[in-house]
Amino acid sequence: MITSFIRNEIPFILALLVMLLLIPLSNTSLIESTLLLEGVIFLIIFAVIIYAAMGVVHHAELLAHKFGEPYGTMILTFSAVTVEIIMISAMMLHGDADPHIARDTIFSTLMILLNGLTGLIMLLGGLRYGEQKYNIKSTNSFFSMIFGLVGVGLLLPLVINPEHYHKFEYFLILLCALLYIFFLRMQSKEHNYYFKFEKPGEHSGLSNEKEAVQKKDISALYHTIMLVLTIVVISVMAEDLSVYVDDGISELGLPAGIAGLIIALIIVSPEGLTAIRAGLKDDMQRVVNISLGSMLSTVALTIPAVLIVGLFIKQDISLGLTPVQSAMVIISLLIGIQSCKDGESNALQGFIHFMLFITFVFLLFI
Repeated sequence: MITSFIRNEIPFILALLVMLLLIPLSNTSLIESTLLLEGVIFLIIFAVIIYAAMGVVHHAELLAHKFGEPYGTMILTFSAVTVEIIMISAMMLHGDADPHIARDTIFSTLMILLNGLTGLIMLLGGLRYGEQKYNIKSTNSFFSMIFGLVGVGLLLPLVINPEHYHKFEYFLILLCALLYIFFLRMQSKEHNYYFKFEKPGEHSGLSNEKEAVQKKDISALYHTIMLVLTIVVISVMAEDLSVYVDDGISELGLPAGIAGLIIALIIVSPEGLTAIRAGLKDDMQRVVNISLGSMLSTVALTIPAVLIVGLFIKQDISLGLTPVQSAMVIISLLIGIQSCKDGESNALQGFIHFMLFITFVFLLFI
């Protein structure tokens, strides 16, 4: 039994060992005095976090098989957003207060999910399958929520009177919570069928690969516990990683937005792997549920969470996007809505989104 546990939980075990061995070492004066050694430790922790995120994917996918959709995608999404909130909070608590870290991370996550991840999947899937179909009602629902929350949470703060900004923060926390709770009810109850797509001639059900695993043989308790434990270990490592990110950007003179990009890459990695697998299997509906669902949860959950943390530690949070960020978000969402207007995706649409992602990366360095 122990052998089986070790074989199946390598990502968790490796992450735990790194947490117990490397992180205490990283606090010594030897590490702090050597920039090269700091860089090596950073790369090791970053790589292990990404690998541990694959363990999160494994447990989330088995729970998805156990409970079905959209619950499986919701589990994966909540897992990633939990890591995001913890990492942003760690960055907020470390060093000099940065009121923009939450904004930059949310912006980077949106760009990676919509343009980088979804664009790449549309491109590869389009080249392999031509047009990939999905339920247009799901994309309409997602984009309506995302556009509304981005407008209120990231654009409206730009024009709010500073005297009333703290009142607006309380209102924004309540608004995000109410909208997201209502959406989850719609997604899981009355309009559950919006987020499912059955191809012509295909019976409703799971893929052949997952059909081999019987639901009754999947322990929901075990996989939930391991999912939570893996997230906890990732979160502890992420807190230490945030120190290296903050110090490294300062010492190397890199743009401040790089911090948000690094955090976003870690956050997106579990969902990204799952979405890419789904896209390469011509399951575009699962790609939509994961990528747009993650975008929605990033805005709807991260914004109120960081505002609450900011109020608790008495730190100002600046959510208003810069003019460049605002333009990129609006352009990306408008093209996304246009790409998803007929329930089909193709390689051209994917290439456009991926070029927008390249534009986002380019703009970080100028």
